[in-house]
This record gives sequence, C-alpha cells and structure tokens, in this order.
Amino acid sequence: KRKKKSTELKMAGAGQIDFLETGFKFNKNCAASTKIIDNFKISSDHLRSEIKADEKGIEDFESEILRLKQRKEFLQSRIVENKSWAANFDREFRPFMNKYSEFMEQMDKLYQNAKDKHEGGLKLLREHFDYHPEFKRWSDTFSAVPFRPK
Repeated sequence: KRKKKSTELKMAGAGQIDFLETGFKFNKNCAASTKIIDNFKISSDHLRSEIKADEKGIEDFESEILRLKQRKEFLQSRIVENKSWAANFDREFRPFMNKYSEFMEQMDKLYQNAKDKHEGGLKLLREHFDYHPEFKRWSDTFSAVPFRPK
C-alpha cells in the first residue's frame, strides 16, 4: 500500500486532492487573472486618454467652426456692402473720374506746349548767343543749366 503524503487528503466520495498541484494551479490562474486585469487596466487607461484627446479635438473643431462661421457672416456682409458701393460708383464717382481724365489730358497738352517753347528758347539761345547746351566755353556770356523735359 501507498503511504499518504501530508499534502493529500481523502475526501468522502471523491478522489484524492493534491494540494501542491492545486496550489500551483491556483497561483498560476491568479497570476494569469492578475495579468489580464492589468492588461485591461492599461488598455482602459489608454482608451480613456484617447477619448479625452478626442473630446479636446472635438472642442477645437467646434471652436474653429464657430470662428469660420463668424468670418463667413462678416465676409457676406462685406460682399453686400461692396456690391452696394459698386452699384453707386458709376452714378457718384464716374463724373469725378471723367473730370480727372479731362484734367490730365489738358495737363498733357500744356506740358507738351511748355516743352515745345523750351526747345524754341534753346534754339533762340543757340542762334543769338552762340549757346551750346552741353559745353560751356570761357567766352560765353550766358550761363544756364541744360534741361530737357521728358
């Protein structure tokens, strides 16, 4: 007959239980359960941080959308104002633009006339005073600085 070990017990109606093996399996199962729980905690913490980041991202997007909507409203109001201004431009500002164009044409004619007179004056100086616009001689009695309008 076999001797009973101190770790074995006889149970009524059941086989023998090996407490060392059962304890080892228990420890092994507890360690595995603890590892599963730790992995779950790490995963859940990671998911919580992702959820917080997503919520922050949603807030950022919502604030950006609000800012863009406000900018859109502002730009639409500016479009209305600019269309109104453009509609009134021809009626209110076109006469001034036409007057300015006429003024510039008159100034161009006057300036052209002044250039012609200036050229005539230089011609007169050359004929009567022996004036040379580029070179001054020691005998010249007339002194002037050459100038040609553009």
